[in-house]
Amino acid sequence: MDVREFLPFIDPENLSAQNVLDVLLYLFNQKPGFIDRGHEANNRDTAWINAFLFRLKVEINAEGMECFVVETVGSSVDKMAELR
Repeated sequence: MDVREFLPFIDPENLSAQNVLDVLLYLFNQKPGFIDRGHEANNRDTAWINAFLFRLKVEINAEGMECFVVETVGSSVDKMAELR
């Protein structure tokens, strides 16, 4: 996914905490059956979605282009208890 094409208001070279959350939510909403039960911005690398902490990492793909990779960092029992 080219962030500039699908989310033109985001500069992938200068992400804010809200940008990271926006990208992750965009990606998750592309998955069939995804339901957003709660989310919050965390920092410029990670965001909480459905009580799981996800990291948005910049990597270089096989074609030598920068790309984002989503990594699951962990979960929170406290945040799970607060889900809608």
